[in-house]
Amino acid sequence: AGEIGDDEITIAATDGQSDRNYSLALATGDRVRLFKRINATFAETGRSSNIGQNGTVLEMAGLLDDGLMLRSAGGKVGFVPWDRLRDERGRVQLAYGDALTTHTAQGSTVTEHIHAMPSGSRLVPAFGAYTSGSRHREQSFIVTSDGAERAEIAGRRPLGDRRAITPSDVLANITRNFSRQDEKESAVSMLERAVNVRRSTIRSVQSSLQPMEARAAAQEQVTSLPQRLERRRIRHALESRLPGLAERLRRQGGSIARLAHAGVAVAERLATIAHAKRAERQNERDYWQDVAEHASKTSEQAQSQSQTRRSARRR
Repeated sequence: AGEIGDDEITIAATDGQSDRNYSLALATGDRVRLFKRINATFAETGRSSNIGQNGTVLEMAGLLDDGLMLRSAGGKVGFVPWDRLRDERGRVQLAYGDALTTHTAQGSTVTEHIHAMPSGSRLVPAFGAYTSGSRHREQSFIVTSDGAERAEIAGRRPLGDRRAITPSDVLANITRNFSRQDEKESAVSMLERAVNVRRSTIRSVQSSLQPMEARAAAQEQVTSLPQRLERRRIRHALESRLPGLAERLRRQGGSIARLAHAGVAVAERLATIAHAKRAERQNERDYWQDVAEHASKTSEQAQSQSQTRRSARRR
């Protein structure tokens, strides 16, 4: 748990956030803040019951090797083992309880209250200022950073403004921040913003498609976007009303495409065979035509020779 002395101890602590780890020195009489619901074994009854939860501030009544003795606001003292305070990394989830954040202090009531703002009032709107300023019974003090307030004032002024920043300006800046009521978005406003985004998107699409559709109309053409949207709507409607129909149609379409491809192949084969037969018939026709022409020429030659011989005998 740490280095144990006579009346003080130093432990490895965290506030529950993985990036907020620190060494916490504790001693009897310190006020510590819890970060989760804790059960303690009370000395008076010997029973175990709840002593606090997230945000509860308890007083250190004693230090032991195996745990702490804590005193509640009602004066009851209970023993809490170290194991109940550790997280999964072995760090004890405790912090000093003398200073609390605005959200942690909400609901608590004290005699005197100090509202400290080390970074100035720029991050404290009206709701936080009211919560921190209404914790006291008798009096409350507001402590801020004069340098942070002046830096915020200078940042809001125009460039080249050399006016001096007075204490009145600082008070006016704190008043302005404390009176600021940031609008908290509700579910209705979120839906309204979503509707406005949708309308803006529709207008943007329409304005971007209008010139293209005008050019297509001038050329007596129709853009393909409406057809694609219509096919998508039909496909979604078929899928919702007849589940699996599109997949079956795709499978049947693939089968039909394969059959059509096979039919085309058969038709091309038949056309090739027919062309070959036609060429063969054409060659046969040309052959017999050549034979007829050769026979005719032979007959003419024979007749010419016969006439020549007759003429020679007559002489």
